[in-house]
Amino acid sequence: MTTFSKLRPGDVLWDCRRTKMGNTTMSQMSSWPVKIVSMDVERQTAMASWNSNAPRLYTARQLEKLRRSKPARS
Repeated sequence: MTTFSKLRPGDVLWDCRRTKMGNTTMSQMSSWPVKIVSMDVERQTAMASWNSNAPRLYTARQLEKLRRSKPARS
């Protein structure tokens, strides 16, 4: 987890969630990179690119749920 005040444009965060493995009840932990493109400190928002898609607006609360380092796979 990270705080909005420590983020800078160019930082790469990681979105980690559990996803289903096809048509089964099993799941796995998946992670996607989120690159910070620009920030608006006054409004506590940032333009970020999720998984190399077009940048979109993220709030400070959404960014604080992301991880700073890529999770280790076991």
